[in-house]
Formats: sequence, structure tokens, C-alpha cells
Amino acid sequence: MSRKPVGVAILGAAHMGHAWAYSRALTESPNACVVGLYDPEPEHTRWIHQDFGVPLTGDAEALLASPEVDAVLVCSANDEHRVHVELAAAHGKHVLCEKPIATTVEDGEAMVAACAAAGVQLHLPFVSRFLPMVERARTAVRDGRLGDLIGLVGGNRGRPPLPPAYPGWITDPVAAGGGALIDHSVHVTDVMRHVSGLEVTEVSAEAGSLLWNLDVEDVAVVSLRLENGAVGSIDPSWSVPANHPHDYDFYLRLVGTEGSLEITDGAEALNVISAREGGPRGLRQASFAEDADRAMIEAFLASVRAGVIEDPCATGQDGVRALEVALAGYRSSNLGQVVKLR
Repeated sequence: MSRKPVGVAILGAAHMGHAWAYSRALTESPNACVVGLYDPEPEHTRWIHQDFGVPLTGDAEALLASPEVDAVLVCSANDEHRVHVELAAAHGKHVLCEKPIATTVEDGEAMVAACAAAGVQLHLPFVSRFLPMVERARTAVRDGRLGDLIGLVGGNRGRPPLPPAYPGWITDPVAAGGGALIDHSVHVTDVMRHVSGLEVTEVSAEAGSLLWNLDVEDVAVVSLRLENGAVGSIDPSWSVPANHPHDYDFYLRLVGTEGSLEITDGAEALNVISAREGGPRGLRQASFAEDADRAMIEAFLASVRAGVIEDPCATGQDGVRALEVALAGYRSSNLGQVVKLR
């Protein structure tokens, strides 16, 4: 593909906060041109149109048929992802689909298959991969500084998605597929897989609505067994207090046979202790979510231009793997037993 800006269409903006952030990154990038935005709900599109001048359209088919469009950003409600991704693939457009990839594994796998059959890329915006501290942690693990991993603990707690700041569908068990567990565990599952190179084999979870009187769970704890025998846990709860310095509380702790590392303070601090080196190795660097969004968008655009999904971008299959863990968490919580994945 030439060096002209990548033409991007936005299909659905129900994930209003993420759609707005990605739209900002796209409209400010010299490597992208946002051709248009389709969403039948004016409330979903108002701020993107007002803040960034993105053209609105009421005809999704015409937008995707435009030769100016090379790629599509899908930010519709979770249960609408499949139809929108398959529509984009049918028009031969590369896709960046908001997480979770879908509300069922069947839909997620169908989306992966549709994009593969059409010869187009399917990306997931797992922005944690683009945090500088996460990349440094991944390098430390790959370089063997921790030895063999035996324990992983991660969290991606967020603020409660309450109206009027958030659209009502986010707490609808059908449209969203669930609550905090499916919303936030997918990020942590992905970053654990990305950093460790290991797959999850067993899931055990507890979940419930304890804080906000919602129809979906707002707190959860997910326990994992990984393919090498390591154990892990994830806190995906909507439990960040109003006076927390960030809208989210992201952290990751890894323990190995020869060392450990910890990402804390909203991914701004990394501490590594390795028996091979002696003493702690601390590093602090501001890495706000905005920067990760921009880095993720630029990597997506670069992959579209290169014709191949480039590291560290997350693929559709990565999205399915993360979804499998979330849905296994629901089954485990409902049945009161361990769920085996593979």
C-alpha cells in the first residue's frame, strides 16, 4: 500500500469513550483519514462529530463501499460486533474491533474466519500491550530474568459505568454479554498471555453485584491455571473509588523461579528483582492511557500499510482467547466448579 493516509470508516460508536479516544488518535494522525462514521444513535456520534469534525452518514453499506475506505473501526455494542465485522470483511476492509471481540466464542471464531476468508486483518485494541512498562516486562520474561514463571497476578479495575456518563447498554447482560468480568478481564488475560507466552488451561471464578445494584456483576475474582502449571488471578472489578488518581487501576505482578516483577501505579512504575542480577531494578516512566491509545492506533495503521499484522498488535484470535477465559469465568461462577479450556 502507498504512503497515503489510511482511509478509516467508523462503524458504530456505542463504546462512546473508546470510540472518542480512538477517533482523536485517528484524526490527529498524519497516517489516517477518517472518511465517515455510522451509528443510528445520535448520542453515540455527537461528541466525535463535534470535537473532530468526523462526517456522519446514515448508510453503512455506502460508507464501506467507498474506495476511500481501507479499514474499519468497529465500536458498536458487544453483541453487534459480529455483524459489523463480517460486513466490513465482505467489503474487503481491514478491521479494528473493540473488545471484547464478541459475546460468544462462536461469534468470535466466525469473525476470525470471515476476515481470514476475505484476506483482511482483524485486530483487537488491547492497549495494555502498548504501555512501555508492559513491553519492558515482556522483554524481561523473554530474556529469562525471572526464570520459569510460577505465579501471575493482574488487575484492571475501573470506575462503575453508570449513567449519564455511560450508555445503558454497557450494563445490559445481553448487549454487553455480562458486566465487569467480560469488560475488564479480557485486558488482563491478554496482557498475561502477551507477556508470558503461556495459554490459560483452567478457570475458576466468583462474581456478583455488590456495589452498584446492577443487573450484571460489578466485582469478580478469576483464578487461572496456565499450561506450564503456573497459577494466576485477575481482578476485573468496577471498584475504583471516586478519589482514585486514575480512571483505572492497572497492575501486573509476575513471580518466577529466579525473580519477580511488578507493574504498579497505573502502569507508570516497573520494578524487577532478578536473582541473576542481584538487587532491584526500578524504572518509572509516565505512560498514560492516551499514549497507549495513540500507539495502538499507529500500529494498526502501520499493519494495514504493511499488509501484515505486526507485533505487538493483538489479532482476532487473541480476542477469542481472552473471551474464552471470561466466559469460562461465568460458567465457573454459576456452576461452582473449575472449567477446563484445553
